Amino acid sequence: MCRSWVILKALVAVLGLLCVLLVIGIAVLLTGNTSCSTPPPQNGAYGNQDYHDMQNKKLCFPKHSDDSFVKILLDYKEPLTHLTLCMRYFTQFSRKEQSLFSMATRSYSNAFLLFIERNGKFSFEVNHDSIWTNIASPPGQWNSVCASWNVCGTTEMWLNGKKFSLQRISTGRGIDTQAIIKIGQEQDSYGGSLDITQCFVGEISDVYLWGHGKTTTLVSQFLQTQRSSFDDSFLINWRAFNYTSLSGHASVISNSSVCDVD
Repeated sequence: MCRSWVILKALVAVLGLLCVLLVIGIAVLLTGNTSCSTPPPQNGAYGNQDYHDMQNKKLCFPKHSDDSFVKILLDYKEPLTHLTLCMRYFTQFSRKEQSLFSMATRSYSNAFLLFIERNGKFSFEVNHDSIWTNIASPPGQWNSVCASWNVCGTTEMWLNGKKFSLQRISTGRGIDTQAIIKIGQEQDSYGGSLDITQCFVGEISDVYLWGHGKTTTLVSQFLQTQRSSFDDSFLINWRAFNYTSLSGHASVISNSSVCDVD
């Protein structure tokens, strides 16, 4: 009887150890392939792109049109699992659809979209997963806005220094390679299908896009106009602005110049 009791205790101990190992294994499987900490993307440009130091400059979008935008082509080696966008903008319009930043891939025309809706509030979209926020865009002043997403679905926005945590979107799906970006217009297809009712009218400056890095640090340094600690993760750098073309009425002007909006 005593021997049987010892054997039973040993079996219970072995089963307990197996249960612990099983729990650890499941945790590894669940987290190992969806890590939100990603290495720097291997970035580059494709097409005929020049790099411009845009310090003390801004983009001017003076008219309602369906052909005024700044085009940027991005080429990274693997799908993106993290993006942080920051920019500054000025518009007089409070009740107008306006696209600030449109990123399209062959799979999704709205792969990464920051948009002001007709009610003056922001929407944010990743791989066709959308969030309609209650964050209102103040007209008639310069605003600083940042938006971030990672493959775990975590999304956040900052407007003029105030942070907003949003619902999870596009969980487990990266952003495909060979993206086309248009600033000032929304792409309803890969590189095209532009709508005059969705054009941005006003001024934009200090556009930055990072492919990795600690989001809170990136945003804090942007808001304080400090040099980024993650220089190796720039997809778009205002100090080396890698745009392909300025189209329509879009232009680059100095910060001291006036953008005459119709």
